[in-house]
Amino acid sequence: MTVQDIMTRDVITVGPETPVHDAARLMVDHGVSGLPVVDERSRVVGVVSEGDLIVRQKPREKMPWWRSFFADPEALARQYQKAAGTIVAEVMTRPVISAPSSLPIESAALILDRYRIRRVPIVDDGRLVGIVSRGDLVKAIAIRESPPVSERSDDQLVQEMGERLAREPWIPKRAIVVHANDGKLVLWGMVRTAAEQSALETMARTVPGAKAVESHLAVGLPYHYGW
Repeated sequence: MTVQDIMTRDVITVGPETPVHDAARLMVDHGVSGLPVVDERSRVVGVVSEGDLIVRQKPREKMPWWRSFFADPEALARQYQKAAGTIVAEVMTRPVISAPSSLPIESAALILDRYRIRRVPIVDDGRLVGIVSRGDLVKAIAIRESPPVSERSDDQLVQEMGERLAREPWIPKRAIVVHANDGKLVLWGMVRTAAEQSALETMARTVPGAKAVESHLAVGLPYHYGW
C-alpha cells in the first residue's frame, strides 16, 4: 500500500499572504491542526500548524543581558517574527518535509515518527496533490487485511523464530530456547527485563502461522552467556 491509497486529496491550503487569523479560522472550521502553505503554482512553501500559532499566545520572556552574547541573532529574529507576525509567511514552518504519492505507507510512518511531525504534504512533479496525517496511517492499519497464511510445520515455525532472534542484537540468544507443538510456539529461558520478555512474546505472536504462544521466560535472573 502506498501513500496515494490513503492520502487526503481535497486539501485545505492557504497562501503566504493569508492573515494569521484567517488561517486559524480555517483550522477551526475544518477541524484540522495544520495547513500546507502554497504559492500561485501550487508549490508547497511551508506549513502552518497549531504549534506555530500557539507561540503567539506565550508571553515573551525578557532575555538577561549576558545571554545575548551567546544567542544566535538569526534564531532570535525568527522567534520574534513567529510571535509578532501577522501573515502566514511570517509564522509558518519551513523548509517543508514532503513525500511523493508513490511512497510506501511504512516509509511515511517513519518520516512522521523521525521528524516528530503530525502530517506530511504529498508532492508530485513539484505540486501539492494531497496530505497524509498520523490519523490516515491509523485508518490504514484498521482497514488493512492480514494476508492469508498457509499452514506451517512446527519445524518451520521454530526456524522462523530462530531467524528473528538472530537478527536482533538485544536478545540473549544462548539463553532462549524455542520449540513448537501443534502450531504453538513455546519460549523458555532467561531475560534481564520485563521489556525483553514482552518483546520476545510479541515476536513469537507475529510469526506467520503461529497459532498461539506459551511463555516460560524468567525475568531478572542474571546471566553471562555472551551475545
